[in-house]
Amino acid sequence: MQPHVLLINTYYPQFLESLYGKRSDLADKPFDVQHQYISEQAFGAGDAYARGLRSAGCRVQEIICNADIMQRQWAREHDVRFSSSNVHDMRRQIVAAQVNHDRPEVLFVFEWCPLGDAFIADMRQAVSLTAGQIASPIPSNRTFKSYDIMFSSWPPIVEFFRREGIQSEYGMLAFDERVLHGITKQSPTYDVTFVGGFAPSHPDRIGWLEALHQHVDVDVFGYGVDATADDSSIRTHHHGEVWGWDMYEVLQRSRITLNRHAHNDVRGQVSHEFANNMRLYEATGVGTCLLTEKRSNLATMFKPDVEVATYTSSQECLEKIRYYLDHPAQRENLAKAGQARTLRDHTYTLRMSELTDQLANHLDQAGRGRRVSVPNIASKQSW
Repeated sequence: MQPHVLLINTYYPQFLESLYGKRSDLADKPFDVQHQYISEQAFGAGDAYARGLRSAGCRVQEIICNADIMQRQWAREHDVRFSSSNVHDMRRQIVAAQVNHDRPEVLFVFEWCPLGDAFIADMRQAVSLTAGQIASPIPSNRTFKSYDIMFSSWPPIVEFFRREGIQSEYGMLAFDERVLHGITKQSPTYDVTFVGGFAPSHPDRIGWLEALHQHVDVDVFGYGVDATADDSSIRTHHHGEVWGWDMYEVLQRSRITLNRHAHNDVRGQVSHEFANNMRLYEATGVGTCLLTEKRSNLATMFKPDVEVATYTSSQECLEKIRYYLDHPAQRENLAKAGQARTLRDHTYTLRMSELTDQLANHLDQAGRGRRVSVPNIASKQSW
């Protein structure tokens, strides 16, 4: 029997604010309507995990724990009474009520989750298996000790957890092939784009883009532009933030899109030698020529300079941009090869089949035990 899974997700606050700002009527809709609408926006992995796990035979529900308007609607519909008006306490109380309501075997949490270690420890009493996933810098105030198993697409994180005595498995990211049914193929309107953000884990993106801007126009989309200097060329090439379908449209309308990987801090050890982000699969998935950094593990995902173009320096990046802009046939061949590879080997349908087997195996090892009621933190008094 395949596992019964409850997914706990966390979305970028900027995306949620933008979404509810555009749909002023959404906040008044029932929980299921809000949840379906958010899932249809193709943000991040969207509902690809839930869909893929269901296709593999799992029973699945999904929570977006920081979608506060939607979560509070669920609380109203299920008569949850709050003991605190603190937003974090309310989030925990609602999720605890949802765990009690759904009674899953597996609690699968996408970190960076704001619920915290103590909360996961409480929820661990109510499920047979606690699983987490993280591929971003590991917060210094977290232990993750209440997880039975951690998944990561970043190899140093897998090794870190194993050294800490926590079971950990490597799991690659993927592309949701349904995206191709939701976008309309259009002729390119951008020569070169960069879609991404500027955060502490991206320390060299600003200088790299500014160096490129001295020689070629790169249209920039994404968050964190305030981190750049007032006179930065990035600001003059910046077109705002794009999420979900808008992001895929920009990628699909680009002759070339650029990729630059994060520098992940794994408890003081900063690592940047691995290829690992969603853009690898999003760009190739929609059939765009991707120019990405050449990293030690890239060949396990794509054939370098056959399925994705690569660079090792800003100068080489500039040379590759010029070459592929001047050679459209080679650019199209590379883009088609990259898309074919992604649709063959890097879809969520494949990944979730693998994940289902892993969860089932770990459940069998755990004996499908525990599963008592969660602590009564979701029904303390009222608002």
